[in-house]
Amino acid sequence: MAAAKAPPSLGPKDLYLILYNALCCLGWAYVLALGIPSLFNSVASSDASLLDALKTAGNELYFATPSTAGWSDESSPSLAWALTLVQGAAVMEIVHASTGLVRSPVFVTAMQVGSRIVALHMVNASPRAQSQWGAALMILSWALVEVPRYLFYVTAIVSGDATKGTPFPIFWLRYSLFAVLYPTGISGELSVFINSSKCDTFLSLMGEGNKSVMYWYAMAFPIIYAPGALPMIMNMAGNRKKAFKKRFARPPPPPRGLVWPVTETKVNGEEVRASTSTAK
Repeated sequence: MAAAKAPPSLGPKDLYLILYNALCCLGWAYVLALGIPSLFNSVASSDASLLDALKTAGNELYFATPSTAGWSDESSPSLAWALTLVQGAAVMEIVHASTGLVRSPVFVTAMQVGSRIVALHMVNASPRAQSQWGAALMILSWALVEVPRYLFYVTAIVSGDATKGTPFPIFWLRYSLFAVLYPTGISGELSVFINSSKCDTFLSLMGEGNKSVMYWYAMAFPIIYAPGALPMIMNMAGNRKKAFKKRFARPPPPPRGLVWPVTETKVNGEEVRASTSTAK
């Protein structure tokens, strides 16, 4: 009977990534804990449509912050404060990718994180973007994607196997939620960009003479972002197919006949058997 696989030894890099991903997971969970009850209350308290409920939830919970520091009168963190903090922390993912700490494409990571930070800046600076359904839809979509994503990363590091070592519910959420939440999140972001381009407050941030600059700053993202949305979703669909295929792949048949001992194990877990040492 084969011996059980020993748990991986965790070095300083692993411990840092576990801490980082766990804190980000908790931050996004806090955003959900504030946002979802407000949405449910908005739907339950009136006969308004879901879009109207999203608008109400956003206005009540995120945008009507009584303190510019992001703290409410009850001295509890507002959603605006928590969202700015946790999304700002995502900049470290660009650092992780560029330094080789994680195996992620630097350009794609920078584009995804950068577009979110820009969208968040436009929400903060544009009353018109704040007062429409897309902002709340964008924020809730981000949070619903990020909680299982960061939790998946934590379990993958701890188990040492992202494909087969993670609990299946977390694995399934990581590779399935995108089918709904990517389109809703992208729709919300596009609505923020477009509404910011029509908001006089946002356009006047650099002065009355630079409104055209701010307009094209806001509209550059829909022009670039919209065509890339479908390839991004299809790429995630391809990753899902590969991950599920690998997770449920049949184990290789046991060796039969004369089998040389394992002399090396590659990074991906593949065993190398050589006869050189044995033959000598």
